[in-house]
Amino acid sequence: MIDHLLRPKIAFWTGLGLLIVGFILGAFVIPGLYLAAQSIGYPLASQFATSIGTGIDFLTQVARLVGPVLMVGALILLKIERTSSTTPSA
Repeated sequence: MIDHLLRPKIAFWTGLGLLIVGFILGAFVIPGLYLAAQSIGYPLASQFATSIGTGIDFLTQVARLVGPVLMVGALILLKIERTSSTTPSA
């Protein structure tokens, strides 16, 4: 199972997807969520919405960090795979 997940194409597309989702959440969802949290008149509801926004912001930052790492790892795996397939066996 883990060997199937370590294929370069899957790792690359997963990293690209995480990167895109991270930027979309950071650019569109987070500012709207904080604006909605500020417009709530009740303090407890505002604190709850702000804490949800902070959690989503944390996940966005993690996705922005893990996405490029997966993409670079996929490129390294692809290079190792191609190099090992072209070397002659003794």
